[in-house]
Amino acid sequence: MKYLLFEFLLVIFFVYIQCEITYIEVKYPLKGKRSPPNAVWPHPQQINISNDLLYIRPNDLAVYSNLQTCDIIAKAIERYKPIFFPPTLDMKQPSSNMENILQNLTLNVKGNIQCEKYIELNSNEAYNLTIKQKFALVEAYSVWGLLRGLETFSQLIYINEQNYIVINSSVDIIDSPRFRHRGAMLDSARHFLPVSIIKKNLDVMSYNKLNVFHWHLVDDQSFPFESKTFPNLSRAGAYSPDHVYTPDDVADIIEHARLRGIRVIPEIDTPGHTFSWSKSMPELITVCWTHGKSYQSIYSIQGEMEIFNPSEPRVYSTMDALLREIHERFPSNYIHLGMDEVYDKCWLSNPNIRQWMVDNNILSTKNLHKYYADQILDITRNISVTPIVWQDVWDEHVELPPGTIIQVWKDSSDNIEFSSWASYLNRAANEGYNVILSSPWYLNYISYGKYNTDTSVMNLEFFKYYEVEPLRHFSGSSEAKERILGGEACLWGEFVDGTNLLSRFWPKAAAVAERLWSAASINNSEDAQFRLDVHRCRLLRRGIPAQPILNGYCGNYDLGMSKSMINHPLFNYDNPIWTETIAPSSARSFASLSSSSSSRMFNYKLYHIVYLILSLFFVYFCRK
Repeated sequence: MKYLLFEFLLVIFFVYIQCEITYIEVKYPLKGKRSPPNAVWPHPQQINISNDLLYIRPNDLAVYSNLQTCDIIAKAIERYKPIFFPPTLDMKQPSSNMENILQNLTLNVKGNIQCEKYIELNSNEAYNLTIKQKFALVEAYSVWGLLRGLETFSQLIYINEQNYIVINSSVDIIDSPRFRHRGAMLDSARHFLPVSIIKKNLDVMSYNKLNVFHWHLVDDQSFPFESKTFPNLSRAGAYSPDHVYTPDDVADIIEHARLRGIRVIPEIDTPGHTFSWSKSMPELITVCWTHGKSYQSIYSIQGEMEIFNPSEPRVYSTMDALLREIHERFPSNYIHLGMDEVYDKCWLSNPNIRQWMVDNNILSTKNLHKYYADQILDITRNISVTPIVWQDVWDEHVELPPGTIIQVWKDSSDNIEFSSWASYLNRAANEGYNVILSSPWYLNYISYGKYNTDTSVMNLEFFKYYEVEPLRHFSGSSEAKERILGGEACLWGEFVDGTNLLSRFWPKAAAVAERLWSAASINNSEDAQFRLDVHRCRLLRRGIPAQPILNGYCGNYDLGMSKSMINHPLFNYDNPIWTETIAPSSARSFASLSSSSSSRMFNYKLYHIVYLILSLFFVYFCRK
């Protein structure tokens, strides 16, 4: 009987306790400091935390705020219920005679109390988080700081080995972002990205305190954006009528992002990357020639029709109307104009364009690109939009409007003809331009996870991204340094769609998120790999299929396990059943879970009890 009891306890142990394998191969132990189960990602600027714990009663924790009627706060409180208390996992209620119980959480805005509608480039995201004397408090000077503090609070909560929900009893965090622009770029033209997946990606961006969704909307391959001004662009240029973002879809994504403190910046890339426009507006596109014949393609040089025709006046009237529509539909005052990779062979092949260049004293294709860029930039001036451009147009010495943001994407590691990204960053900022960095953070480049460093036999691919320091080689003035706004992790879509976007992007993008949020001194990748592994498990508990960091497993909520939340309706948007409402009361209690959610929780608990009983019988009969 004692053996049976031992094996039963062993079964329980493996049901509840997560395992960690601390090596990639036995002979290569991983360096670094192991992380507690509630390690915060990205790392706060200052954090002091006790080892003593408070228990949390899932049905009793109340959340208060002096911005309770603000939709951003009210919906965030509702949204964090299943994050605090994972719906498939078993959680015990502390007994009534226990005293070390967290009483409530308060979210307060200090100073001028406002319910801002949209986050902006210079919005204040700083917050303080304290827990003492059984009370938790998040204070900030804006609603956006409250969101960031609420996320940190949620990460401090964990389920201990006895299945109680606990949090540190003494916490003092002072936190703010290092960079203002912390973005993720997705490409929805090469492969269509379902709205539900984009919304899940916005969720995980907020879990990592990223605040910009750079949406590369259209490209050569397809034009999925449904324009009200030019509806034929998507009718003819999208892959099919189903592969389209309707006005309602766009509004839905913008609203989803707004509630999470994320700006949506659309990109309409021209004059290159425009073949999809030719399906409905062929008059805008340059016809390519060779050997005296029109509509001729040359592999790796040009297509039959490629790149806008800068000598065609309708190009500019069309762009004027479309950019005005974009400005009306996207609340951000920024539009990304692209202007990268202008392959000029097609321009030079066309006899009509060559003659037009002579007639207008345009002596080179660089000057031709400058002519085009000047016209488009004038449109942005006229509609009071701040343009963002890939660095190519700046490389060609186009004079950009004041405030223009240059996105640096080139690097000598990608092409020996390029300089280092650090030299581009230096030059652009010292010339007075605002800059964002993407060169070292193209996450679509994939290699095997093993690589060697000077200090470790084994490391992970993720820390190629983590170990980037944007200001390491910066030599400009302190004023120029302020013009480096931040950076973006980019995921181009040649081999990415809704089936693999989340696992391809995460948690690699989390490495970029910490680099852009945390202090430069937080840079020990050997330690960070353990914190990131904890964070990856956290993402699984929130329904995000983030790929592994280390060997081992997270728990019985891994994908395919009985408690997995990857496909749980609370964390998905294909068939939403979770309704977010604003309560009139000044207090919000997490006891107000819907009856359907409570029923599902009961079913999960019942399933778990049955599982343990069956396991006991299995062990018993094996002994016999």
